[in-house]
Amino acid sequence: MPAGTPALAELEQRGATIRHIAIHREDIFNLDDPREDNGLYRLADKLHIQTRERTVRTQLLFAEGEPVSRQKFEETERILRSRRYLSEAWVVPTGYDAEHNTVDVSVTVRDVWTLDPGIEYGRSGGENRGAIGLEEQNLFGLGTDLAVSRSHDVDRTSTLFSYNDPNLLGKWWQLGMQYADNSDGRVQSLSLARPFYSLDTRSSYGLNYFDGTSRVQRYSNGVVADQLGEQHRLDQVYYGWSRGLVDGWTQRWYAGVRYDQASFEPWPGAPPPLSLPADRLFSYPWLGWQAVENRYETGENFDLIGRTEDRFLGRALYAELGYSSEAFGGHGRSLLTQLTAQQAWRFASQHELYATAAFAGRLDDGSPHNVSLTSTARYYDRLTPHQLFYAMLTGTVTYKLDAEQQLLLGGDNGLRGYPLRFQGGTSSALLTLEHRMYSDWFPLRLVRVGGAVFFDAGRTWGRDFTGAEPLGLLKDIGIGLRLGNVRSGLGSVVHIDLSYALDAPPGIKRVEITVQTQDKF
Repeated sequence: MPAGTPALAELEQRGATIRHIAIHREDIFNLDDPREDNGLYRLADKLHIQTRERTVRTQLLFAEGEPVSRQKFEETERILRSRRYLSEAWVVPTGYDAEHNTVDVSVTVRDVWTLDPGIEYGRSGGENRGAIGLEEQNLFGLGTDLAVSRSHDVDRTSTLFSYNDPNLLGKWWQLGMQYADNSDGRVQSLSLARPFYSLDTRSSYGLNYFDGTSRVQRYSNGVVADQLGEQHRLDQVYYGWSRGLVDGWTQRWYAGVRYDQASFEPWPGAPPPLSLPADRLFSYPWLGWQAVENRYETGENFDLIGRTEDRFLGRALYAELGYSSEAFGGHGRSLLTQLTAQQAWRFASQHELYATAAFAGRLDDGSPHNVSLTSTARYYDRLTPHQLFYAMLTGTVTYKLDAEQQLLLGGDNGLRGYPLRFQGGTSSALLTLEHRMYSDWFPLRLVRVGGAVFFDAGRTWGRDFTGAEPLGLLKDIGIGLRLGNVRSGLGSVVHIDLSYALDAPPGIKRVEITVQTQDKF
């Protein structure tokens, strides 16, 4: 902040108004830094289409002539940092006219590489996956994402086309379209929404359409036990309203109509399934309520490496209730509900605890079905600026899940030393312990390097859908390399893990190498 310019809180207290807003867009590489001033990086900056000024300006929560608001400045930074085509954003006052009580404001963003013309490979749970395609996450500098790809994983081979515009026509409307031609069917979806884009937004509108056919593979002890086909249709329109940000809280109300249909059949060419789920049709109005506390802070070296992280340290609640009946076009009478809650605590200056809980289920003609309750606690202990202890404990309890749904635990969702979808049941628990290390090593000025030593332990309870007993407590240990991607929007952290299964049953490899890209450390 320039000398002589009061602090943001003082400007807000004085009632200063915004005189001028300047937008500054930084390239991927800083050519003023001798370490980045070379031919390759100059070429990358030249080939990259820079984010347009109007793309940034349309996402500001403030305008010239309005009073200075620290809350709006900070929330604007969070919105801009959440875009995949930007890595950083700063909103700061740059000049103050005491006579007129006006201030100039600078908005600075840093671009990342957004064109992905390459080949993707990953491995987890003993299974490989890969993709080849072309994606541009910042088409013509407008923040639009356009992708065409061909991918293969354990479930299917897919040809995908997707288009996503987070600021349609320079407004707060969002448009998303997707079409996938898969080896097991087709999926098409469309969403158009004007979301609650800020804590002070007063209204929201949206519609969603989804229609897809797919193969459902049900697992027992890591092996496909049977297969069936599913046809799923989901349509929805909704409206939301709010009084905005009041006394540090935002409360929102929602009302909508939802049509949800699922039908099932044996998969052609496969043995008959052990059981076939009953067809379902829910058509119902629903109401929702949400409360969010305005409590955010920034940090670094928690779930990312060397990047600003926006951390929610408040409380949030969401509740939804719907009623489906034959009068609305559904089958039978069903009361559908979902609840979510989260809260964060900070102890001293280096301890943080985050707790979340989610409940969903329904009453079909008075009988509970598809009930699930999941609770998760995440703990961070800042040991040094470059070291952190992380622990996560999550548990899930279910009751009368729909037959195509499974509660599974394996190499693809937490037990890194075991095959994917290895253990099933009606409830589960998973513990993860990690000692995380964040280095200052920045090879080729492209990726930040970190590492982890980890321990996982998890198990399920209750028989799976085949009647198989759970395998008991399974544990693994391992080490991992983390590559923090700070120059492109193609994934935040690359994980390369070497894990050892401590309780592998006969026939299961004890050593597993996992390579995957994740949003977090």
